[in-house]
Amino acid sequence: MRAIQYFGSRRTEEQNPELLYHYFDIITDLDPRFVNAYRYGGTFLAEPAPFGLGKFDMGVGLLEKGRKNNPGNFRLPLEEAFLYYFYPKDYEKAAELFREAAETPGLSKSRQASVKGMAAAALAKGGNRDLSKEIWQIIYETSPSEGRRSFALRNLQEIETGEMEDELTAALLEYQKQYGKLPGSVKELAAAGYVEGGIPEAPIGGEFVIAPEIDSVRNTELASRKLKEALAFLNSKAARFRKIYGEYPRDLNELKDFIKTETTGVFPDHPMGQEYIYNPESGKIESKWKY
Repeated sequence: MRAIQYFGSRRTEEQNPELLYHYFDIITDLDPRFVNAYRYGGTFLAEPAPFGLGKFDMGVGLLEKGRKNNPGNFRLPLEEAFLYYFYPKDYEKAAELFREAAETPGLSKSRQASVKGMAAAALAKGGNRDLSKEIWQIIYETSPSEGRRSFALRNLQEIETGEMEDELTAALLEYQKQYGKLPGSVKELAAAGYVEGGIPEAPIGGEFVIAPEIDSVRNTELASRKLKEALAFLNSKAARFRKIYGEYPRDLNELKDFIKTETTGVFPDHPMGQEYIYNPESGKIESKWKY
């Protein structure tokens, strides 16, 4: 009850990961077979904001405890495989956990084949978009958390929108090859007959626009989401740099080197192919492009 009250009484940014882990640790000590406590607590701790606390090690630690206490439950290694697949992108570890889930006694032959296929795809193709869609679909259909189902649906819609971007970008490049230049807009691209069936409507909303710096078509809503995530990440790393060294990075190259050598993250590209704007006095990273 304390864990439930704690979740309901605080916003995500106000929650204490150590205390929440402690609550779930006690719950699962009292009832080692309470599978949904491991699943809910583990994924909430591990997944990034806005639907989680971004404490990956704590989250997988809780799921590993669940696997030890419930060796016959396939959902626990499956949940942990999803986390390794999407966040540190450790496809080898994800494949190992997919295989463990597939070998659970009593699993139906069809589900066993499906999970074995995930293991093979994780090893062979890494961040494969079709596999990502399949995983998010399973999470959406089976998760005990309404927030996580919403997160899964959001990711499914974003993947579908990304597929639309790719199709429109392919048409854009065909136009460029034919005319030696980019069209003035996506509408012009469609009017020239390069977009069969007209410009699609993205499931996340927004509109499709041309990003001339990278010769690509981008969805404004998806690009806006990615930009917000990128800026939040970069500004947090600049603040961490200052906490360690007493001053902000001199430029973005120094910040990039810091992220590469001192953290587990990767310096994110601007979703529209533009340059970030950096103020070394305030340590703030911004973008000229906004939508």
